[in-house]
Amino acid sequence: MASSKDSSSSPGSLRILLYALLAIVLFLFVWFQLQLILLAFAGILFAVLLRAITNWIEDHTPLNGQLAYAATLLFLIGVIVGMSVLIAPRAIQQLSEVINSMPASIRQIERPFQGSPLGRSLLAGVQHLLSSTNVSNTVSHIASAATSALADLIVIVVIGFFAALHPRGYWEGFLLLIPLKSRQRAREVALELARQLRWWLIGQMLPMVALGIASSIGLWILGVHLAWTLGIITGVAVFLPYAGTLLAGIPSVLMGLQQGPRTALYVLILYTSLHLLEGYILTPLVQKKAVRLPPVLTILSQFFLWEIGGVLGIALAAPLASAALVLVKELYIHEPPNTGHLAASGNQDDSQPALPVS
Repeated sequence: MASSKDSSSSPGSLRILLYALLAIVLFLFVWFQLQLILLAFAGILFAVLLRAITNWIEDHTPLNGQLAYAATLLFLIGVIVGMSVLIAPRAIQQLSEVINSMPASIRQIERPFQGSPLGRSLLAGVQHLLSSTNVSNTVSHIASAATSALADLIVIVVIGFFAALHPRGYWEGFLLLIPLKSRQRAREVALELARQLRWWLIGQMLPMVALGIASSIGLWILGVHLAWTLGIITGVAVFLPYAGTLLAGIPSVLMGLQQGPRTALYVLILYTSLHLLEGYILTPLVQKKAVRLPPVLTILSQFFLWEIGGVLGIALAAPLASAALVLVKELYIHEPPNTGHLAASGNQDDSQPALPVS
């Protein structure tokens, strides 16, 4: 009896040991190859964007298949070339003016501190810290970071291009790795992931455009110098939920200080209003068909991925957290798609995938 009991429990123990070893290997791979995983996820996100535009062209024009995808690429190339010719030269010039004007704005901040001994000691400590910084090392680090960012961007574009060019091949190849009895469930989960990522992207693009234009107009009304360049910076920064709007407000407030403390206060009120508009009205409205991330979870994921993944990690923190919530909902809670507190209800017609199409 004892031997039969031991033999019957042996396969279960071996299975648990195998799962534990697989979990350790997976953890070590993710830990040591995190940058590669982040680049791959960014490429998939770019592919989702390309397929979303392609699907829209197929639905609203006579083009379909590869012709629609070619139209998508031509549209994006046209946008990039147009911005490079019409906006980039002036924006670069104005950005250099923003950087050059920072010392004058900082001096405006220093004046209230110079009236007290504590303030003067704080300023002395900051100046000592800045003077001890090795300028040559800083410049080399900036150059190295710029080169690395350019290489990462090329990798992301290449992955996204080929993944969106023929997604069905990658899609079917992935499903072949899943056991046959679980293949249909894996297909459903992947479709939901693609749908959620597509709507997350749409939910980020619209606030980026809206807040970029709104901040430009608001700064222009307030008479802040280089209002349109600061608006572009704001629009790009809004890609980072919560943190982006706050970071974009720093150069705008500093520029407002050149007009006086009152203008800087108005700029601060403007960006606070934009932050509230983004977080509580605009983003919930456009992301009602996608997973809504709790603010605390978004901020914690940004801090965590900033620590282990750097700039790329914080940029992808929100979509990664959104994808993780989808997996929890589908594989652990077993909620049906588009229901429950993690995802708002939407039309079934909108649940079509962005990637798994021919």
